[in-house]
Amino acid sequence: MIDILNTRLIKEDQTTRIMQYSSSMITLSNGNVLKESNKRKFCRRLLNPKTNLWAKNTDNLLFGIITEKEIKSKLSSIGGKSVQEKYGNILKQNLNTGTSWNSGTKGQNIGKRNPRTQIIKDKISLKNSGNGNGMYGVKMSKADKQIRSDIMKQKILSGEFTPNSNNRNTHWEALYNGKKYRSSWEALYQYINQDAEYESLRIQYKLNDDEKIYIVDFVDHVSRTVIEVKPRELCVGDKFNAKLQALIKWAKLNNYQTLIVDKEWLKAQNPVINYDHFDQKTATKIKILYETS
Repeated sequence: MIDILNTRLIKEDQTTRIMQYSSSMITLSNGNVLKESNKRKFCRRLLNPKTNLWAKNTDNLLFGIITEKEIKSKLSSIGGKSVQEKYGNILKQNLNTGTSWNSGTKGQNIGKRNPRTQIIKDKISLKNSGNGNGMYGVKMSKADKQIRSDIMKQKILSGEFTPNSNNRNTHWEALYNGKKYRSSWEALYQYINQDAEYESLRIQYKLNDDEKIYIVDFVDHVSRTVIEVKPRELCVGDKFNAKLQALIKWAKLNNYQTLIVDKEWLKAQNPVINYDHFDQKTATKIKILYETS
């Protein structure tokens, strides 16, 4: 299997090599060890017979030059073009009619099988109903829900788990040196302050008598500063005030200062920027920030 995997890597001009292989793990030439599901995913993608996008981007993925999301986006684009070429006439006929182009073909390998009949669909529905449904009769008690909630909070507080890193306002992630940030401003602040640690500090706070966890944007242990990156117009409301008071309290107890980084602060820095360190969308947003008055 090592020879098969390495042959594929060589074919796609990748520098990464498989050094060790077992049923449960593989060791890569860069020192990474992939276990269980990550190992299976790596092998499946590398040997995918339908596309070489995963294989030819192995190095880029491991070095943080490209993200899984970007590759999946490219694959979706290829799939969309393929559908356009194969079913263009149907698409045009059903355009703006209220009927989807693939009506009646859900769940099928389009072009390989006929659409499922209603009788077959009803049988599948019946099979997955009642006792056939894996969640049938399962009802979590309040105590069970609280236990799960406490476990997740502890994982977030300890740094073991970090919620998905995209901004709730923009719904996209910024990249700086291949690392994900929740906004272009956060990526820019990291560029300006290389000493700052991103989302390593977690603080508990209360909101409406509920215990919450505040993942602080940055903490700089060199200048002893805790930093929140946020537009000034969003620095309002009960939730923000509760988080800010918790941050100020932590800062005072630990002899740190608190800094709110907004648009005015970022523009006042006016750093010389190498945009090659950012993804294209983030670089564009940063350029716009400094071009506007």
